[in-house]
Amino acid sequence: MTRAVRALLAGALTAAALTAAPAPARAGTEPITWGACPTGTAPGERCGSIGAPLDHTRPDGARIRVGVSRVPATGSRAEYQGVLVVNFGGPGASSVGSMAALAGGLPERLRRAYDLIGFDLRGRGTSTRVVCTDPVTFGRGPRPDPAVPAGRAAHLAATRAFADGCRTSAPDLLPHLTTRDIARDLDLVRAAFGAERLSILGYSYGSYLGAVYGQLFPRRVHRMLLDSVVDPTEVWYGTGFLQARAFSARQRDWAGWAADRDDRYHLGTSAARVLATWDVLRARLVAEPADGVFGGVELDQFTIGRLYTDRDWPRLAGALADYASGDPAALVAARREATGEEVNFESVFQTVSCADAPFPADERVFDADMVRLRARYGALGAAIASPGACLYLQTNTAPPTRIDGAGLPGVLLIQSVGDPATPYEGALRMHDALPSSRLLTVRGNGNHGHYLVDGPCVDDRATGYLVDGTLPANDIECDAAAPEAPVTRRPGVPRLPR
Repeated sequence: MTRAVRALLAGALTAAALTAAPAPARAGTEPITWGACPTGTAPGERCGSIGAPLDHTRPDGARIRVGVSRVPATGSRAEYQGVLVVNFGGPGASSVGSMAALAGGLPERLRRAYDLIGFDLRGRGTSTRVVCTDPVTFGRGPRPDPAVPAGRAAHLAATRAFADGCRTSAPDLLPHLTTRDIARDLDLVRAAFGAERLSILGYSYGSYLGAVYGQLFPRRVHRMLLDSVVDPTEVWYGTGFLQARAFSARQRDWAGWAADRDDRYHLGTSAARVLATWDVLRARLVAEPADGVFGGVELDQFTIGRLYTDRDWPRLAGALADYASGDPAALVAARREATGEEVNFESVFQTVSCADAPFPADERVFDADMVRLRARYGALGAAIASPGACLYLQTNTAPPTRIDGAGLPGVLLIQSVGDPATPYEGALRMHDALPSSRLLTVRGNGNHGHYLVDGPCVDDRATGYLVDGTLPANDIECDAAAPEAPVTRRPGVPRLPR
């Protein structure tokens, strides 16, 4: 998966007063310490933290803080379904401070039924943090390209420095950043809110977190909606190979779309010609980075980020068209200064990935991967296969959690056929691993994230499941809107990390 900033799309709202509440926290459960919310949090959200063991196998040992937030349900006691924990993916997306804005975009039935619970992963946001570098270093461009000899040594040096920074920042925390640890934190959150069971809305990485939580605590799950679904059998090294193929296919889809609009973008009259233009423009950026900061690697990242949703295709085509005609402003604007939150996100993204499962510790393995994937899928394939911090940051050699869904209630999975970040075959494997699941397939786009974004066919079924527990008798399909259709994203619904 690639780095991106999660941006909320709507402003403030005022939450209604609580009319139904969960039971108080059980005896022996550490109570929530309430405090200030992050800057920019909309009214109506209350933020705080709970204590959690650094090492869940040593519950009386060292402690960390885990950030939480809550927006209360607005309905009657008879309508109340409990707590709904929301995770936007990553790993590393923060949801504390986002729940009030999200509430404004939710269907009324859902708002009346659930307390919305924000939850920051250990290491992230309002939780005990890991920060592996500084914004200036992280944002410096152009970045070296590890797939070519001239950039390999510089990339590996930067990667090693990032890994060393992670060790310096949180040496005790690093071995305890697995999704299993995070799922056990989540169960402490459930208990702190006094809930017998919890419901989970998990996007992208949140689908894997939900599956792991359900594996560890199946009887504590009320409802589980997993959107844009991770392959539980390829955590995480193998995920890159699936993504390389899927992003290459999505780039071809985009190229065909741009070719159909050659009168507007002038990038080529066929998909092959558009892709050839992309290669030419990338070579130009490698030779002379735009504004001295936006080079070939930056174009790889920019392109990957715009392929997460069809609705970003015009932005990609427009920026390339401008650059081809001598105006690099749109590309350069994408390479703005990094923020502390972006650094924290990337730090958690890397360290959770490294802790969850073993990665190759030999640079030559990644060299071979990049050569193979560049030959098969072009520059984007090599970019996805490039080594990250896990090359130098092996913090856990245990295998990832095996998912079999034993004891889980009904689960709803939502997945598009062309999603490049969580490819469709991975959702099929999760579907196979969860016997109680139903799969809603979105056909006609490759978007990443569907509920509250892709219209009533998806939304009505997902909301019905969360509120009423209604699962379709069989797997079902929804047709997607065209790329240039009006954006249906509800106010307050965030973009997923990319």
